[in-house]
Amino acid sequence: MRASLGDDSARVWQEPNAESISMTSIHKGEEFEIGKVIRKKKEVWVTVTLDNGVTGYISGDTHIFAIQKVEAVGNDLELYKEPDASSEVLATIPKKTLFTVRGVETVNDESWYRAETDDGAQGYIKSGARLRAKPQVTKESARRMMITGALFAVGGAVLYFLFPSNPEAGGGDTSFISLGLILLGLFQLFQGFIQYRQQGKKE
Repeated sequence: MRASLGDDSARVWQEPNAESISMTSIHKGEEFEIGKVIRKKKEVWVTVTLDNGVTGYISGDTHIFAIQKVEAVGNDLELYKEPDASSEVLATIPKKTLFTVRGVETVNDESWYRAETDDGAQGYIKSGARLRAKPQVTKESARRMMITGALFAVGGAVLYFLFPSNPEAGGGDTSFISLGLILLGLFQLFQGFIQYRQQGKKE
C-alpha cells in the first residue's frame, strides 16, 4: 500500500530495532510503500520501501497516511492552491469523480486533505468533505478474486451434477442456484484476470 509521512520526520532503521543502524530519514509528505507490520514484545514496526529502493523499518508510533482513490459523496469540491479558503481555486472536482488523496495537513487548527486530480492538478480540499474510498486494486486482490470466482464456479458445477433437480420426486429445483453460482464464479474469475493483467502492465 502506498502511504505518505504525516510527522515532520522519521528514521528508517535497518532492523525492527531502534538500536540498529539508521539508514536514512524521511520527511513530511514523502511517499513510500508500506509492507508487513511486525510486533516485537511491546513494540510495533512497519516495513517500508522508499522510492529509491531502500527497504527498512519505521516505528509503529509514526503517523502515516494511506494514499487512496476517493470520490465526493455529497457536493462538488473546490481544490484550493493552498490550505486556505481564501487562496486561489485551481479546479472544481465534480461529485462522483475519482481523485487521489495523498496526505493531510493542519493549519490554524483546521485540517486539509492534500489532493491530486487525474489530470495532474494538485492542491487542497477541506477535510470536512464527505468522501468515499475506492477499493485499491492490487495483484494480490485480483488473485483473491480469481480464486473466489473459481471456487464459486466449481461449487456450482458440483451442486449441478451431484444434486440434479428432480421436481417429480419432491426435490427442489437446484439448477437455477447451481447455474447462478457458476455464472457468478466465471464473472469474478474473468474480472480478477483482467485486473491482474492491468496491474502487471502498470508494473
